[in-house]
Amino acid sequence: MENIETGKIIVTVTIGIATILGLYLYSKRFSNIINRILERRQLVSIIKQQSTNDEKNSISVSSLYVHPVKSLRAVSVQSAKLSKLGLENDRNLMLVRPSASTSMYRFITQRQCASLATIIVSLPTVKDGSTTIDIKHANSNEKVTVDITPSSLRQNPNKFMAGVWDDKVQVVDLGDEAAKFFQKVLSSSEEGDDTFDDVRLVAQAPTDERQVDGKYCPAAAMSAMGNVPNVSLTDGFPILIASEQSLAELNRRLEQKGKDPIPMSRFRPNIVVKSLDLKAFDEDEWKAIQIGGNDGPIFHIVKGCPRCKQSCTDQLDGTRYAEPLETLSEFRALGKNAEDVYFAQNVVLQPDCVGKEIKVGDGVRILTRGKPVWDMDAVQAE
Repeated sequence: MENIETGKIIVTVTIGIATILGLYLYSKRFSNIINRILERRQLVSIIKQQSTNDEKNSISVSSLYVHPVKSLRAVSVQSAKLSKLGLENDRNLMLVRPSASTSMYRFITQRQCASLATIIVSLPTVKDGSTTIDIKHANSNEKVTVDITPSSLRQNPNKFMAGVWDDKVQVVDLGDEAAKFFQKVLSSSEEGDDTFDDVRLVAQAPTDERQVDGKYCPAAAMSAMGNVPNVSLTDGFPILIASEQSLAELNRRLEQKGKDPIPMSRFRPNIVVKSLDLKAFDEDEWKAIQIGGNDGPIFHIVKGCPRCKQSCTDQLDGTRYAEPLETLSEFRALGKNAEDVYFAQNVVLQPDCVGKEIKVGDGVRILTRGKPVWDMDAVQAE
């Protein structure tokens, strides 16, 4: 009898805890929905007010880049369509190899393999119902064509989990021909003993859902049900934005030290903006921007991007240098960890803007500003 009563108490307490937890989660989601509505209405009001005042904004998009394969050469484009994962065709594929410490595969980038910068990838092309990309080595005749047709990816049985920092994503293996291409190119290019003979090319599985870190995401960037945005195989956020003025300030400091200036490609941004009226690193304080006209998509700047040795890698020949990290550490060591230096800002797209397009030359309107956000936990930049 005593056991029955004890069991009833345990069941009652469990139900009570579950009810409280459910109410908490429901109230949190409901609060996110309300905040999303209010924040978006505020942005609409700001857009109308700025339009009414006929505000002249000199900031414009100067360059756009997508990276079909993570850590391979960027592709410069004149326009980019926005998908639910960021810019269309950006970082949907990556290279992986078996992890020495776990049973999983693990992503690799120019951090481990600088010569990835010498591999050129095309934008996807569609012909006779198939979608393919061409990949070639800049320094040899090695090349391969890879089938990334969505239906083929869904039906491909060679799926497994791979690690991208702390996330686990489902990926589709793109076959032995692609793997052999990378194994051959990298084994002949890299210094040291590593032959990279276990590298595989994979695509993010069509059914995989990987979300950005919610603690950085404003309510206006969440879905109708209060969910944070999904992301492709980037390091953490869908879009990276940088300004030419910030690069000019960095190069000014490099040249003062008798060093060569560096190109924007070192930082692998998606969107580059410019304006003669823009001060260096003004983008640190942006919170919401609109690109294009009054109906243009709205982007939310969520946090600064910490830089790693990949920014020290020449994006044409893969040569590694000490700069720009040495100079950035002198004036851009910010946030939680003194060793983290920042350049450019991570961005998420407002969900109702999926399907819209941005192009080089579009105006950029700053809607709201605020205090810069740096890492709460260190996350390196791709």
